[in-house]
Amino acid sequence: MPHLCPLCGNEKNRETLFCDSCTKKLRAEYEVDLPQSEQQHPGPSTGEVMNEEVEVIADKGSKGSSPILWIFISLLLLVVAFFLYNELIRKGNLERSGWDAATKANSVAGYLHYIENHPDGAHFADAETALMRLKADEANQWEAMKHSDRITELRDFLRRFPDSYYAPLVKRRLDSLSWMGALHSNSAVAYSDYMMMAKSGEFKGDYLTEAESRYHMLFQAFPVDMVVMDSIRVVVRDFCAAYSSLDYAKLEQRLAPRLQRFFNRGHLLRERLLGELLMDAAQSGEAMATYIPDLEGVQYEKTPEESYLVNVPFLKSANGSLYAGQLPGYILHLELNPESQITAVYESRPYPGAP
Repeated sequence: MPHLCPLCGNEKNRETLFCDSCTKKLRAEYEVDLPQSEQQHPGPSTGEVMNEEVEVIADKGSKGSSPILWIFISLLLLVVAFFLYNELIRKGNLERSGWDAATKANSVAGYLHYIENHPDGAHFADAETALMRLKADEANQWEAMKHSDRITELRDFLRRFPDSYYAPLVKRRLDSLSWMGALHSNSAVAYSDYMMMAKSGEFKGDYLTEAESRYHMLFQAFPVDMVVMDSIRVVVRDFCAAYSSLDYAKLEQRLAPRLQRFFNRGHLLRERLLGELLMDAAQSGEAMATYIPDLEGVQYEKTPEESYLVNVPFLKSANGSLYAGQLPGYILHLELNPESQITAVYESRPYPGAP
């Protein structure tokens, strides 16, 4: 009885599983090592061989398409995950942190920032309520303090309401009050403090130029010789006392025979000046203003000609019809010759039109 090949049905040798043609085909296409005989390695049936062939072909197909499919699925999952994170987690975190920042600042600007950036936020209504409360409080405080002379109150208002509509008005008032305080102290330190506040942005600094000028007048930039300083202070004290009381004898001692300037008068002799002063006092019928110098604030500079330029902060005090009380912020300017005699006298007033 002939032996047939289970794959093609052709005759084969008794010792082999398949005919020569099928054996070559299997080895070439599927790289299968076939046993040489049925006795040594029983071969699979026809059905098993067909299943193996299908599996091999399917495995080849899956190796080509699987990576692309998985990459596409992975990208799709990443997009969906990012969308969910952005909508559900990130926006929620930003809204919560925005509300925390607004409540911590507790300011008009803070609540406005939350309202503008989170119009659908969970705390939108709370932000509006807090904003309206602060605005009402701001208006009430301004009404209560708009005529205040207390610098601390004005600074506290600016700290609480830095973006208030009233802030420019508060800063202007703070500027004026700070300048009045500097004039009242009338010292290099006071003018330096005003300059620092203006330059730091605490207020505009409407008087910054004047403050700088007065600072240089009263700041002792050169080393002090205490013997010279004491001598200058004696001259200043005697002149202010004699001029305030129109003491002819003491003025004659302190004034040089010829003066370059005496307030608004130009070059003139000492005797003529003293006569004019006595006549002016008799005609006006009012006592001269009292000059009260701050001797501790005296500043001097020695010139190459061995003379001295002296600046002295002082108060004017009077009870006449022109003004009454004490006026601060004056600076007396004296020039002394080497014999410590006054050759020039004039003053800087605290404001234009001051007596």
